[in-house]
Amino acid sequence: MKFKKIKKTLLIVGAFSLTVALTACHDEKKAQNEAQKTLKIEEAVVKSDSLDDATQIIDIRHPDKFIGWENEKKLSGHIAKAVDFPVEWISYEANKENLNIELHRRHIDKDKKTVLYSDGDVKQEELDKFVSLGFHDIHVLEGGINEYAKDSRKLERLAGYDMFVSPQWVEDLSNGKKPQGYNGEKYKIVEISLPSEKDEYKNGHIKGAINMNSDEINHKAGPRTVQEYEGIPMEEQLKFWGFPEDEKIKAILENAGIDKDTMVVLYGTGNATTAANRAALVMDYAGVKNIKLVNGGKELWKLEKRPLDKEVVSIEPVDFGAELPQNPSIVFDYEKEKKLTNDKNAVIASVRSFDEYIGKMSGYTYIDKAGDIKNARFAYAGSNPYAMEDYRNIDNTMFNYNICADRWKKWGITPDKTVSFHCGTGWRAAETYYIAKAMGWDDIGVYVGGWYQWIKMPDSEDKEKGLPKDAPESKPEEYFYK
Repeated sequence: MKFKKIKKTLLIVGAFSLTVALTACHDEKKAQNEAQKTLKIEEAVVKSDSLDDATQIIDIRHPDKFIGWENEKKLSGHIAKAVDFPVEWISYEANKENLNIELHRRHIDKDKKTVLYSDGDVKQEELDKFVSLGFHDIHVLEGGINEYAKDSRKLERLAGYDMFVSPQWVEDLSNGKKPQGYNGEKYKIVEISLPSEKDEYKNGHIKGAINMNSDEINHKAGPRTVQEYEGIPMEEQLKFWGFPEDEKIKAILENAGIDKDTMVVLYGTGNATTAANRAALVMDYAGVKNIKLVNGGKELWKLEKRPLDKEVVSIEPVDFGAELPQNPSIVFDYEKEKKLTNDKNAVIASVRSFDEYIGKMSGYTYIDKAGDIKNARFAYAGSNPYAMEDYRNIDNTMFNYNICADRWKKWGITPDKTVSFHCGTGWRAAETYYIAKAMGWDDIGVYVGGWYQWIKMPDSEDKEKGLPKDAPESKPEEYFYK
């Protein structure tokens, strides 16, 4: 009996001690959080020499500077190993849990020592915004990247960053200024809208922009349900959802005032970012030599509260100046795709939702079969067949290109191979094509026929449903909330 009483007493004392310890720990953490909430900028400053491999570095500048556009000091790029998280994003997304997801997507750990940097010194209000997210050991870089680069420290950038222009760049261009990289050549700004967005352009567009409907420039649209294909000859079915005929592409471009030497600046409406990338692919294939995509498109333009114009721009038709196509190698046909499925030096990159990739769904009302192309490797995409969250930031700009490359590498999608990007009909694949191209990848193309064409060919082979035996991950690193 005495032993039981002692044991009971010890248990009570132990429980009490644990409670005290946990309470103390909680109070200490609470005190730390309170201290962080009142962190003064002068107390958070660290010098460039203090940055080491254990330090988490966050670039809080506009996305265009992170990828490589010059700042006022003519510096291009970001600090090596830094991760992008522009301070504006905290204002764009009101839901703190969604911001936490965005941090997690970038493998940003709020418990690690973290250093924020801008071009110059980080402002108090900028530090406060990150403190409010719950960072426990946060600092700011003295003098920012301008000071950091004075000692010839390494900066990194996206090799082809100039393919993706910012809204500010386009606004300067449309107002007669000469933004970085513009040499006075003739240009056309083009808004790509979806067929359902009939009044989008009329209700406001970027100054000087003309409008193109995605169904006109991007493909030869087909029936939208499987039942409607009954009775249509296979030869005719195979023409649907591919590029328009070369003659039609040429006529569309000429009537838009675009020749092979016109610099074309493309942007999509809020729902047409992928459509804008597809239009770029069509123009690229045709032979337009200088194509730029507005990073963030019309969605970011509106977030930044930039002016929209309602004047319909007059167009003077031109001669394209060459026969089409001038650049056919970027589009892979069925025969090439079939060969690549058995080529050890090639990779079939499936830019589709995970459920499409593993064969749970076809993803389209006009494709009845679920599955994927033989030996296809998962290349990420989004939450459904019309989404691309894996490649978009909060502000609709391109997702961190280093993380994109790391995800691809897991699945064997690397620049030393011939890479064929595909999806259902080649729209999502076009978006990843331009990211890979901007990374400097050379031997790449888009299988425009995609899963739609593949299943209609009598000698095509499919991959087994489910995950391949050598899949590097059983569940992709995807985070959806929009």
